Amino acid sequence: MSHASTTRWKRRKDATQLHSWIDPGRSLGFEDQKQKVTDYPTVSVPGLVGGNFSATQLPPGIEPSVIEDLVQLINFDQIGMYPYDICLQTHPVHRGWFPYMIGDICCIHSMMFSVRAFVDGHSSDGECSRLAAFHFHRTIQILQARVNAFERGHSESVFRDSTIMVIITLVQAAELTGDFKAAQNHVDGLLRIVKLKGGLRAMNTHNNLQVKICRADLGLALHLGTRPRLFQEDIQWDCFIWGRGLVHCDHGHHANLTRPFVDQLEWRLNNCWKDIHAFSCLSNLAYQTTRKLSPETYNEMMVSILYRLTQLSFADDLLQETIRVGLLVYCTTIFLTRSFLEQNYGHLFELFKTGLFELCHSPATIVPHPVMLWLLLLYHVTVYKGPSVNSRASDWLDRAVSLTGVNTWAQAHPVLRSILWVDFVHDSAGKEAFLAATQRLKMYRIDDSTLTFSTHPAQSSQTDYHPPAQSTPI
Repeated sequence: MSHASTTRWKRRKDATQLHSWIDPGRSLGFEDQKQKVTDYPTVSVPGLVGGNFSATQLPPGIEPSVIEDLVQLINFDQIGMYPYDICLQTHPVHRGWFPYMIGDICCIHSMMFSVRAFVDGHSSDGECSRLAAFHFHRTIQILQARVNAFERGHSESVFRDSTIMVIITLVQAAELTGDFKAAQNHVDGLLRIVKLKGGLRAMNTHNNLQVKICRADLGLALHLGTRPRLFQEDIQWDCFIWGRGLVHCDHGHHANLTRPFVDQLEWRLNNCWKDIHAFSCLSNLAYQTTRKLSPETYNEMMVSILYRLTQLSFADDLLQETIRVGLLVYCTTIFLTRSFLEQNYGHLFELFKTGLFELCHSPATIVPHPVMLWLLLLYHVTVYKGPSVNSRASDWLDRAVSLTGVNTWAQAHPVLRSILWVDFVHDSAGKEAFLAATQRLKMYRIDDSTLTFSTHPAQSSQTDYHPPAQSTPI
């Protein structure tokens, strides 16, 4: 009995122990398990004489006031990248970009370029401001000097972590300004350095350097509609967080309406759905309680989900491809959308719109009504940020609301939560679109026989869809 109890206790303990998806040999939440490798100076906190950084040793020509402005920017950018409704806060001086920036003049210039390009904007002819151009040219000059030194056999400077951070900054700035050709060139250079240094898993895990590289790779791929370059081989398809005991959600009878449909999805897509559902429930719990996620754990969840979804493809299967793209669109609302920018992934959204409306008109594919309601509300949340001005989109949403049999937001909300829904992200726009649909339904009488997304009637709790035994990604 003692041996059996010990075995059960170990099994429960292992279930909640989360290992890195990027580097499975590393446990999350225990930074001292792996020796940290740093190539930046230790920053001592001086006494407050003058500014906060007036006694800090800085590269020549850089004033403390510049560093103070950049620290505020770093903190602002972190707020955009990490939803602190569910994540623990980290001080920008202790983690993130600051340690690299403080000891590398190239990193400072790259961040100043990013700041000026964002704040100053572009002229009518597409040119950035003079100050942004100055910092950009200084960044490129220093980077080129390091590349030239590398070609002469001096690899130390080009292999610094701070150099990698400079390139990541340039990638982000190019994406924010819509210069995807420049972003692609920067990502090409970034991944060449990563390969020469021994691959992604050889990167320093402190300050989430691995994740920053993955973000650059993923962000560009989603903008261009291509596959990301990393994890094209040796990818883990099993569930990463679902079934780990991190959260226990109970959606009652609502879950029974969609479970048969989800279980019939292709197994890798099914695992992605389960992980996203677990993350959504975990986010709602963190928002309501003090059980926050560490930024490192949040990042690993993001990377594990997005890489699997972007490496999948179901070109010959309308339903599964629409679900895959819909899950990607949903994930961008949580992981990749900065709260202070109206930035979206136009190519991805266009794929979602095309697939969704083909699905609505498909006579051969039957989708449970709650899932159809979720898909159409997600479309309104991401494209319109509320009610649609498109009559066709409104008509399909009205049909979904009527077929699902929910008359109020209080009835619709638990249905959406049982599928995929994060309250503080989706409630505002979702509720607005739903209430607009219920108001339209009150204005005209609808024949239930015409309210179908297929020529074959189906109960909302069932699906006649049978996925193919095997699919080949493109």
